Amino acid sequence: MLARQMMLPRLALRAVHTTSRLSGGQEFYWGPEKAAGRELVGYGANGDNIYQDRLDYWYPAIRFRKEDSTIAPIRAKEQADWKNLSAEEKKLLYRYSFRQTLSEFEAPTGYWKVIGAVIFSVLGLCTYYAVLLNVYVYPELPPTFQNEYKEAQVERALVLEKGQFLGAPTKYDYENQKWKK
Repeated sequence: MLARQMMLPRLALRAVHTTSRLSGGQEFYWGPEKAAGRELVGYGANGDNIYQDRLDYWYPAIRFRKEDSTIAPIRAKEQADWKNLSAEEKKLLYRYSFRQTLSEFEAPTGYWKVIGAVIFSVLGLCTYYAVLLNVYVYPELPPTFQNEYKEAQVERALVLEKGQFLGAPTKYDYENQKWKK
């Protein structure tokens, strides 16, 4: 209930903001610049006077194109029986109200290829940069990273910590010189 009360003033404010009465009692829509004189035909997805092609809400608030001399006689003819309209006139009416059909809207654009190309280009440049740093900038690894040095270090630790009862020396068999299983 509280959410509904909070929403009512916002909707009222939006209605006051987007409509006003002219001297003849006619409503004049002066909302966002995106409406640009196009006919308001509904509420839209969120109440703004904008045109949006959306899959979840098919009905935009305004028509796609402004009314001009081409569509005006067809709109007058539209008020009568639709059987009198030709297929071309119906298509023209549709194109003045909507930018694209549902099949055109759902058709793949191929834009994923551009995104993929950008991602792989960035990954390639990062890899090239990392290789460049490893070859020309960073010094050679110290000998402590070699396996022989690590093995010798473990052997020294076992000899020095022979009498301890915790840690690695407890898991080493000193008589057979190998690790216990």
